[in-house]
Amino acid sequence: MNSAQPDDENNRDVKTILILAANPAGTSRLQLDKEIREIDEGLKRGNKREQFKLEKIGAVRQRDFYRAILDYEPQIVHFSGHGGGVDGIVLENEADEPAFLNADELASMFKLFAREMVIECVLLNACYSEVQAKAISQHVNYVIGMNRTIGDKAAIAFSVAFYDALAAGKQMEFAYELGRLRLISYSEQQTPVLLKKEQIGTVQPLFDVIPPNPYVGLAAFTENDAAFFFGRETFVNGLVEAVNQQPLVGVIGPSGSGKSSVVYAGLFPQLRTSGNWLIESFRPGDKPFYQLASVLVRLLEPETGETAQLREAVGLAADMEVGKVPLSTVISRLNERDSSKRLLLFADQFEELYTLSQNKEVIERFVDALLAAINLDNFKLVFTLRADFYSFVLGYRPFRDALEQFTPKLLSSMNREELQRAIEQPAEKMVVQLEGQLTQRILDDVGNEPGNLPLLEFALTRLWEKQQKRKLTHQAYDEIGGVKKALANHAEEVYKRLDETQQKIVPRIFVQLVRPGEGTEDTRRIATRAEVGDENWGLVSYLAGYPARLVVTGRDEKSGEDTVEVVHEALIREWLTLREWMNANRQFRVWQERLKVAVLEWKNSNYDSGALLRGAPLVVAEDWLHKRDEEMTLQERDFISASVQQRSKEQEKLAKEQEEKERRRRRTTQALISGLVAALVLLGLIFFEWLQAEKQRLNGEISVQSLTTENLFTSGLELDALLSGLKTGKNVKKNGDAVDSDNSTKAIVALQQVVYGVKEHNRLEGHSSVVTSVVFSPNGKTIASGSSDNTVRLWNLNGQELHTLKGHSREVLSVVFSPDGKTIASGSNDNTVILWNLNGQELHTLKGHSSKVTS
Repeated sequence: MNSAQPDDENNRDVKTILILAANPAGTSRLQLDKEIREIDEGLKRGNKREQFKLEKIGAVRQRDFYRAILDYEPQIVHFSGHGGGVDGIVLENEADEPAFLNADELASMFKLFAREMVIECVLLNACYSEVQAKAISQHVNYVIGMNRTIGDKAAIAFSVAFYDALAAGKQMEFAYELGRLRLISYSEQQTPVLLKKEQIGTVQPLFDVIPPNPYVGLAAFTENDAAFFFGRETFVNGLVEAVNQQPLVGVIGPSGSGKSSVVYAGLFPQLRTSGNWLIESFRPGDKPFYQLASVLVRLLEPETGETAQLREAVGLAADMEVGKVPLSTVISRLNERDSSKRLLLFADQFEELYTLSQNKEVIERFVDALLAAINLDNFKLVFTLRADFYSFVLGYRPFRDALEQFTPKLLSSMNREELQRAIEQPAEKMVVQLEGQLTQRILDDVGNEPGNLPLLEFALTRLWEKQQKRKLTHQAYDEIGGVKKALANHAEEVYKRLDETQQKIVPRIFVQLVRPGEGTEDTRRIATRAEVGDENWGLVSYLAGYPARLVVTGRDEKSGEDTVEVVHEALIREWLTLREWMNANRQFRVWQERLKVAVLEWKNSNYDSGALLRGAPLVVAEDWLHKRDEEMTLQERDFISASVQQRSKEQEKLAKEQEEKERRRRRTTQALISGLVAALVLLGLIFFEWLQAEKQRLNGEISVQSLTTENLFTSGLELDALLSGLKTGKNVKKNGDAVDSDNSTKAIVALQQVVYGVKEHNRLEGHSSVVTSVVFSPNGKTIASGSSDNTVRLWNLNGQELHTLKGHSREVLSVVFSPDGKTIASGSNDNTVILWNLNGQELHTLKGHSSKVTS
């Protein structure tokens, strides 16, 4: 008896963790096996591992839920699966169909369990499970729920870290905080919510609790958000019909029209209900074959580890790109494994193929591979494309022919009725009301402009956070700045909260996240850590996290580089400060994007010297390197340096050749002189020929110098052009008659062009700060200038100051003459416009603007 007593006590000290994993048919697939496996591995390695016992129950039905708790009497209950907000967590009924277990049922169940057993913690690892967590927290010491949707990888990361901490002997609060810390890289650290029984006390009235937010803000709707996706029912039904009838379906619409959402939250859930679909998605990125291969390897070898899958994806991508392993062969292999299921590949944001991939041959081979596969049985290809890139698709004949045969689905902006459902029905599902006429006000602000859907969702997200007693109000809507300004205001608020040093860094980060449009709008681009500056990555992480959420960070799976992109292109259109940064840096960014193409060509040619910069492009690159070297990557700087070195080698080689040629000429001349000592006539002839050669060399030298002067001036290097022109002129003057008239004229014309081009005709000085605006009067005889010193000054053409106009309290931003030239209007940062006469007298002050007057 005495020997058995310690064992009994040890058994009582062991805590049972019961994992209830539910992934009913018809719901999106979760990596439940991976989650359970990694939790188990973490528990086994912990120094307190002997204190925990893990039990696992899968494919949970409603009755299995309580039966498992009765059987194992766990101290920790862990549910992993899907959640539906107020509807409850998703289990299965007796017909193997999804069924909800709501908050009231769960609370009653755990209240009953609490009388007979000690359950210390309940972890609901499911989307929108905070509602159920609050109900359970009346009866359990610690309850963790999710206040919105959570990604599969993030959910696993949180769980593993939570149990790693428990296995190390840490307390619940510490384990919770460690789990949240692991979610920073997913920007979801605010999603898990910990509730403690002693803090909750009695149940709060329902209207005091802000329910989980059903709106998705700037992100696209996912399958997990399908329960709150409203307004696109008609389009989704047509999309489902199109997928069932044709092998290739394009969803084409303007930026922000919700293309990704209708596929993820509309099409996918409907297809999965049939149970005979295998669905995978990818984005082309800058390595389309690799992105596609990664998806295919997961389908071909689902049990293989991640490292092995990465290696396999690299190999398969290389084989597919050269045609060694056609996509059609891979898909046929998948069909052979399970002919009962149809495969759907979804290429989201297909415009990345044209914005991020610079190799035309790779683009066309990728399109050819996709088109060759759509003729296979049991295979469907769906892609989304921004409308302003439709011409890129139609520019490739095979793709155009395919879309002519298989008509794409064109997605336009939502009409008023659809938008009304998107606003009201998610709120109704969460038992939240909108104040009278608020919906109509929001709809009026949204209008019919394309691309406003993400702005609407973002505004609703902000509005939700300010609800009062489960009601969305006009006052809160005013506070967020309405639909159009909510995002811009948020971005501006985030920017202004930064310290002075960070504010100087932010423009460099954001201009690298925008690809300047040439014939199209500016678009977002994925930038690497090197492109935004490794030293700036801490600030990038802050901008990606809560509460900023202006950028999204990630990792390039092939290169292993950290990446960052703006959270949505709506930010580029609506944030005025970002647009100002782009306008100020546009010339540099356009040049830099072209440089990136040249660097890529150099790299693809195995660093062949023939791909380096030469001539005027190299001169321009040297100038940018001198001005903006900190904003270039190491590879870009190396490319320019290699070009400069190559130019030096070529110049050195040319100099040696000319020197050798000169030595040969001198030897020939000496031989002729020594051989013609006795023949003065022949010597005179040779001397004449030498003079002609000298003259020809001299004229050639002056011609090259004149051309160099013109090229430098054309490239904007005015000072270098002036020095070159003066050097050429000195050469002409020195050699006099030896220079022929054509070359003399060229040198003079080139020098005149530079001199007149850079000549300063007059200098008007008098302002004590920056000059912000300058304008001529209609008759051209008077000049008006505005300045940050709060004044407007009038000048004549001789540079004499006529009058100083004082009246503004802040910097003058714009100045303009009336058509008859008798009146002057000035606009200022003090929100006023002042009218003056030519004698400098103030006529009127116009007030009414709520912000600075810029024009």
